[in-house]
Amino acid sequence: MSNNSHGLRVGFGIPLILTLNACSGGDSQGIGPEAGTSTAGTGGAVASSAGAGGSGGSSGRGGASTADGTAGAGGTAATGGLVSAGSTGGFLSTGGVASSARTTSTGESSAAGDTTNSGGTPGGSSSASTVGGTTIAGGSQATGGTQATGGTTSAGGAIGGSTGTNSACPGADATESALIQAWLHNTAAVGALPNYAYNNIKTNFPAGAAFDKLACSIAMSCVEFAPMEADWLRKCEAVIASAIVAESSYNPNSVVTDAYATRAVSGTTANDPTVGLLQVRFSSTMHDYNYHGPMVKMAAIGCAWPPELQTQADAATFWAATGGTTYLTFMQDVACNIGSAAWYYFYNATGNGGGSAVWISDYCGGKGIAGNMVVGLLSHLQGGSYARPADANNPYPWGIECCSCGNPSGCACTGCTGRFAAFMGISTASSRPSPDPFLETLAPEPTKYCR
Repeated sequence: MSNNSHGLRVGFGIPLILTLNACSGGDSQGIGPEAGTSTAGTGGAVASSAGAGGSGGSSGRGGASTADGTAGAGGTAATGGLVSAGSTGGFLSTGGVASSARTTSTGESSAAGDTTNSGGTPGGSSSASTVGGTTIAGGSQATGGTQATGGTTSAGGAIGGSTGTNSACPGADATESALIQAWLHNTAAVGALPNYAYNNIKTNFPAGAAFDKLACSIAMSCVEFAPMEADWLRKCEAVIASAIVAESSYNPNSVVTDAYATRAVSGTTANDPTVGLLQVRFSSTMHDYNYHGPMVKMAAIGCAWPPELQTQADAATFWAATGGTTYLTFMQDVACNIGSAAWYYFYNATGNGGGSAVWISDYCGGKGIAGNMVVGLLSHLQGGSYARPADANNPYPWGIECCSCGNPSGCACTGCTGRFAAFMGISTASSRPSPDPFLETLAPEPTKYCR
């Protein structure tokens, strides 16, 4: 995620605005990362002119609804993020040419998610430092049927053999495409998503081309970016389908303008909100993918990346000031939004697991350090320089995996029966599944995530 501050739309679009502070972590090359909606830290202030990272945004957003469908308590605020080391002086742009020293944008954050997430966080990006966090109000739960905690619309477990392709998504395995569609349709008596998410899917992605694009974007993002370890194609699908609830409650038009989005950059006022289903920010996730990500994979997912961006000079004012106007529709495009965010989650999950941040330029240079899914989620939430060691009980990963009401220390649900667990059929009475997919070691794969 990235830092964003959004006025949230709760459930069915009921305005809910929280003014939670959050900061995003910094990047060391490229512009800033994306952060999720977490709070707690004072907004990341820009560090010294050396490009040091600002304070990272801290708290994650908890899952939204409780087991009975009533509004969950919301994620509790974590402590503020650590100050990232940042890179001294100017950061290297893609061609290895040093651009002028500058601070990097903050990460993106979450939009109207299913719980009261505290401020946003920066995602790991490649810029020198990331500042400012985002505030995002978690989406509140809408009324409606009850949400089952256990169960899932499909059996989890290992992926079976290919059964061919789906004409609406020819690049993905037909079994996986059908499974994702079942998850999003809630065809079984019990669904893993909260009722307001299903209602938003029906409203924003009616049957036909719109729904097919949503399901295919999830499927193809995982075809292209799921880690190589066993069963991670399906685990990736479950992570993405679950995280969209936390970030936007399936509202593709969600735009959150936090303090960082309107920061001053070289005498210009930025226009850099977090946007869409997984709340990406132009100056962080989109910037980093533009200079480091494999465009052939984005095309395979269905995203038409603007050709002029691929020859765009890496200028801080451009990336800070044009995203919210010229490129808003691009960032809201379902394939581009899900594809770029999935890339960001998983490149961090597979390479940002060390004692200090590994930015995308270093990752692509073979310096990635194995991580896990908690690392990937916290990098999106708090920025690449998230507080280490990675906290598996942070409300953001905890809410996605085990308990949609958020922080395990203050929430009514017991066991591990959240969205991801339900999708994967691994609900347990204990606090976490064993072995825990979110704590599984994921090795670096620069050939998958870099051009």
